[in-house]
Amino acid sequence: MSSQIKSAALLSYGTIVLNIIIGFLYTPWMIKTIGMSDYGLYILVTSFLSYFVMDFGLSATIARYLAKYKIENKINEMQNLLGLVGKVYIILNFIIIIALFFVYLYSNQIFTKLTPGEVITFKNIFIIVSLYSLLSFSFVPLDSVFIAYEKFSILKKLDLVNKLGTVALMIIMLLLGFKLYALVLVNAFFTILVILIKILVSIKQFDLSINFKYRDSLLLKELFKFSLWVSIIGIAQRLLVNVAPTVLAMVSGTKQIAIFSIAIVIEGYIWTLAHALNGLFLPEISKIETRENNKVEVTNLMIKVGRIQLIVMGVFFIGLIILGKDFVVLWMGEDFSQSYYVILLLVLPSIVTVTQEVAYTYLFVINELKYRAILFIGASIISFGISYYLSSYYGAIGSGIGIFTGIMLCHVIGMNFIYWKRIKLDIPRFFKECFGSQLLVWLPLLLFGFFLQNYIVLPSLIIAFIIKGFILIIFYIILQWFVGMRVNEKNMIIGMLKGRI
Repeated sequence: MSSQIKSAALLSYGTIVLNIIIGFLYTPWMIKTIGMSDYGLYILVTSFLSYFVMDFGLSATIARYLAKYKIENKINEMQNLLGLVGKVYIILNFIIIIALFFVYLYSNQIFTKLTPGEVITFKNIFIIVSLYSLLSFSFVPLDSVFIAYEKFSILKKLDLVNKLGTVALMIIMLLLGFKLYALVLVNAFFTILVILIKILVSIKQFDLSINFKYRDSLLLKELFKFSLWVSIIGIAQRLLVNVAPTVLAMVSGTKQIAIFSIAIVIEGYIWTLAHALNGLFLPEISKIETRENNKVEVTNLMIKVGRIQLIVMGVFFIGLIILGKDFVVLWMGEDFSQSYYVILLLVLPSIVTVTQEVAYTYLFVINELKYRAILFIGASIISFGISYYLSSYYGAIGSGIGIFTGIMLCHVIGMNFIYWKRIKLDIPRFFKECFGSQLLVWLPLLLFGFFLQNYIVLPSLIIAFIIKGFILIIFYIILQWFVGMRVNEKNMIIGMLKGRI
């Protein structure tokens, strides 16, 4: 088990690095090759389908029960559970197909800003993406079997194969002159290939069959009850950002979808980098919860982890604020310069949210996820309403304003109120100790960066970007070491450099 987890962890970090490299090198070339309009259509189709093809929190629930049955050596119960959830997914597929059929019929009335030619292209790729997305959705429980049998590394390797294979074949197809349809068909091919490999591996390694005749209404209710709040959070998160391309297709157009999509890419990289440090606190928080004065201990851990997150991610946030526009122009071209403002709107609330992973994990431990779920729904509703109104005037930036408002009101202000007043964590102390000393780093560096960006002019944009970025990093390290960091944080870094941890 230990080797499987270590292997999966290494593959996870490898995949993160690979995704970032591919995003920076492959994405701009691919968009230029197929065109902004076609890329916007592809993003529209995939984001729109994501509303329908989601597991509603069932996959994690299924994995939990399968793992429990496996430990207890209850093979029959595992087969019964797979048969039960298999029927659930068949029913969900049937409902989704009906919904997608009506979307297909009325797509020209739904997406009124698409041209007649774009509507035809949308319908064609909508059929293809729908078919392989539904196929992939049907085999979601298969991943839960791999997790229950602790075959984490196999899933990670297949993810890596999928990513590398898709990009490699796409490059070949685009060089041969194929465009949008190649993009869709290549993704379909590798989706189906990975599913077939998973089926073959599961037949070979797992001694399981599926009992479709099994019925158990109590178990079914238990499954849905366990996954309810996780499902609501997942749906709300999906709607918060993924609804934007749909809104833009209704009131703005495919070019604005493409501009917005670049902001999603950068926001995704920031999120991935930030959360690569998280996820290891559940056991410690679970132990803390059993002690007296546990709220104080959780707050202490929240401050400790939050400060580390802020120190590590601060250089990315400051660099994005000061040099983000230059980066977008160098990366994607002048046509995507507006993406910079959308990126800021999507990323800036993360300055607070990425520091509060411990508080979020604590909600899991004490089973109080309903507060987060309700606020996430509120954020999605606010975001949709503002985005729909402003996008007709400001395009992608209007959608960014809507999402920023929803996240700030619900994820930042609302969740911190819940952490403070309902969960009884010392949030004022958290902000004072986590952000207090960091302001002494951030404010002078932002002022210096503003001066550097506006008054130091160099003949080449790329040379200016590299030199200014290097200067900002050096000043950030100096200010953190002498002003922002505590003694224990410096000792941790010294220990890492000496190879102690």
